Amino acid sequence: MRCCVRLSIPMLCSLLAACASTQSAEESRLLKLADDIAAHGDYATAASMYERAAEVPGGDGVDIHVRLGDAKLAAGDFQGAVDSYRAALKQDINNADALFGLGSAQLRLGKVESAERNLRHAAPKIDTPAAWSRLGAAQALLGQGDASVTDFSRAVELAPDDPDLQTNLAVAQALAGRGNDAVALMRDVTASPLAEERHFRSLILVLVMAGEDAQAQSIRIPDMPVSRRQSLIERAQQIRDISTPSEQARAIGLAMNQ
Repeated sequence: MRCCVRLSIPMLCSLLAACASTQSAEESRLLKLADDIAAHGDYATAASMYERAAEVPGGDGVDIHVRLGDAKLAAGDFQGAVDSYRAALKQDINNADALFGLGSAQLRLGKVESAERNLRHAAPKIDTPAAWSRLGAAQALLGQGDASVTDFSRAVELAPDDPDLQTNLAVAQALAGRGNDAVALMRDVTASPLAEERHFRSLILVLVMAGEDAQAQSIRIPDMPVSRRQSLIERAQQIRDISTPSEQARAIGLAMNQ
């Protein structure tokens, strides 16, 4: 004898809601765990948690794929990050965080034109120092000196007390042929008690790029041996002698400092 179990519509809806609630709870648990792991710097493990969260039916796929991309980018899996951001964009083509992440990953992979295109769309929407800095780096690598200076300037406007952002702007100015502006800015940066060796290295670079080799030789740099200074000067001279700003930017490694 066949037994039929009939569910009323209210009971069926209640069961479906319970399933959705369970799925949402599982997704939330995995995301919280992944976020905590990422906060401690274990991005590879965090990525595996985000991947599990992405498999839970009915979740916010865009947000999860962006978080997964961020974790893979931080872990150094740049192609994996590209794939995750693309998965997010397939669901929301205008998602600014996914565009920013995609451009950032492409920049790391050396796909500079693609990176610049995506970062150019993302930066105004996100409007953070990181977004404008990465766009500025991409443009410097493409030899777009004036645009690069404009974007690094916006980054400095958003965080005016950050010496690293100021240094990036000064390097962009030097690449764009604005040596006097670059030197003046780096003198301000290195006059601060918070200046570190990397800032003095950049001061030497912009001095040499501006043709001020004698000043680079004589300027006071705390705790830097003469041999180290001379090595930096010679390297800066090699960069200055490169024929195009885009290749100069590659030699400096501007994008790798973002």
